[in-house]
Amino acid sequence: MASSLGAPLLLLLLLGSLLVIGCSSQCLTKNDSPATMRQDAAEILSNARFDFALESLKKISEIETQDNIFFSPHSLYEALGLAYSGAHGKTETSLRKALNIPEDFSKLDVQRFYAYEKSLELAREANSSDNYEYRVANRLWLSSAKRLRQCVLDFYGEELQREDFRADPEASRKRINDWVSSETRGNIQDLLPPSAIDESTDAVLANAVYFKGLWQSKFLPENTKRDVFYLGQENMTIATFMRQKGSFSHMVSEELGVHILQLPYKGDDVSMYILLPPFVQTQQAAAAARSAGQPKSNGVRQLLHRLSDNQDSAKELRDILDSGMPAREVDLQIPKFSLERELPVKTLLDAMGAESVLDSANSDFGAFVEEGEKPITLGDAVHRAKIEITEEGTTAAAATALFSFRSSRPTEPAFFTANHPFAYFIYDRPSRTVLFAGIFRRPNKR
Repeated sequence: MASSLGAPLLLLLLLGSLLVIGCSSQCLTKNDSPATMRQDAAEILSNARFDFALESLKKISEIETQDNIFFSPHSLYEALGLAYSGAHGKTETSLRKALNIPEDFSKLDVQRFYAYEKSLELAREANSSDNYEYRVANRLWLSSAKRLRQCVLDFYGEELQREDFRADPEASRKRINDWVSSETRGNIQDLLPPSAIDESTDAVLANAVYFKGLWQSKFLPENTKRDVFYLGQENMTIATFMRQKGSFSHMVSEELGVHILQLPYKGDDVSMYILLPPFVQTQQAAAAARSAGQPKSNGVRQLLHRLSDNQDSAKELRDILDSGMPAREVDLQIPKFSLERELPVKTLLDAMGAESVLDSANSDFGAFVEEGEKPITLGDAVHRAKIEITEEGTTAAAATALFSFRSSRPTEPAFFTANHPFAYFIYDRPSRTVLFAGIFRRPNKR
């Protein structure tokens, strides 16, 4: 695989996307007894992951109200999925809710689905072309001082490593950071800060996603110009815009209240989708909020609430991402930018009702260890994501770590000018996965 689009690394919890074969049906919970994966598991759990991406983006936009946002919902979901496989009690209940896993699904149902997806990912890597690079990697480091259940060892295989955190915490931190850097092609450096690992650390669980791709239709550098970017009703700044005119999939969704544009990468599997509220709508929303004495509102915020709170809106977006849009002539102008952001994982999980996951005093991941062994706990998390959009294509990377530490089609050419805040997704159609998501609110400071 030659070129590549983004790399979300999840250093949080290793997702249980590994091998379920050979895992005792009674290992993780007393209810893990189904003999085969449910026939409806793929559809239901894929939708659950998609809903998580929308909900987490909405929650983050409410936490980070001014700055640009960029993260990997896929990486975060995979990490939390790993934590879920070893969770007990209230921790398990809160994770199940945050991950949108139905009550009648057992942990083995979930693990088999991810094992199935893992097999598809491996086959995809083996048959990849030179169009793009896409890979997913998982790793779970558990303390060598803990007695682990045999089914956990069997399930995770080579992706589980025993680590002596007590002997040399700094060496452990370096090994984990080196793995993160390698899996993200050097995009995410020193993910775990010096204070993250100490002698009390029991576990670090991680997932890495890497994708880098070239635009199917590149932008010509000579067409790149600086122009006005509107920050709000009265504020503006200058941004660098890439421009081209050509045939693109584009539509106006009355259900979502936005213009939607698809920018495919070579190979057609992965695309960036830009969701741009009409600027007049953005102005009206801000004015209405002011007159009602409400917090400042805008078109992007309204969009995210519709997607997260309205199933019809979420289904509309899912149908667009999976089924495509009609192609038409579009005069296109989008910002050229790069940014790197850290996600406030703990605050996000609190907002999603999963506050017990990173509570070192109360989190319970006892399903990883033998009966009678003190349960593993998780106390903190870090997620960092990076993206660069140029005339050639996109490079994106992200890393998350959880660790223990106490409308109709007009006939004229369309103009798609992203010169005010918008939301965007990088979507992998074969796996129906939102790899990355973000909100662009302002150009880079210079």
